Amino acid sequence: MGKVTHLKSDFFKDNVIYDPSNDSNYGLVPLEMDEKSCDLVLQEAMQYGVEVKASTSEKSASSLRSVQAWVIPNDQNQSLTAEILSHAVVELNKVYNYKLSHIGEIQYYEYHAEDNDKYDWHMDIDSGIASSRKISISWVLNKGFKGGDLQFFTNGGDILTYNSTPNKLVSFTSFINHSVTPVTEGIRKVCVAWVYGNTWA
Repeated sequence: MGKVTHLKSDFFKDNVIYDPSNDSNYGLVPLEMDEKSCDLVLQEAMQYGVEVKASTSEKSASSLRSVQAWVIPNDQNQSLTAEILSHAVVELNKVYNYKLSHIGEIQYYEYHAEDNDKYDWHMDIDSGIASSRKISISWVLNKGFKGGDLQFFTNGGDILTYNSTPNKLVSFTSFINHSVTPVTEGIRKVCVAWVYGNTWA
């Protein structure tokens, strides 16, 4: 199989700056968001999202994750969500300093307590096109649920819990191991996205 390449987003080319004189910053980066933007993303997910089946190449969907998923358009000309996230990535990469090309998939997830929905430990990079995921984004769009903790496995072997809220998304380097604990009450509604660039080498 040949090397995976991507067409660069004109928006990213013009706005997402990489400084080769500075080291990249691997880890977690939160970003304050406008709650009005959160409401707009939720509305768009409900109106234009296309439901898909959760799947993974390593384990069956039933063993790794239990969640309802919808795909949201990732073209800024068609999607307000893509526009909001593109501007967020501009700010995030001031910290990460990665070579980025575009936002790939944007999805909307619902974790339901009645189904004991969760997402077990995993990384967002994989073989093929997923090998060039650089930044993962998780943005919880609602309140009023229990459980559904976003957890990260640290280099020291500790587990760090870091939950985004409607006014703060959390982003992280895509090779960081993470999970979502079972939702025990209500519905956890979240927008997730993956930002692509050069493959990890």
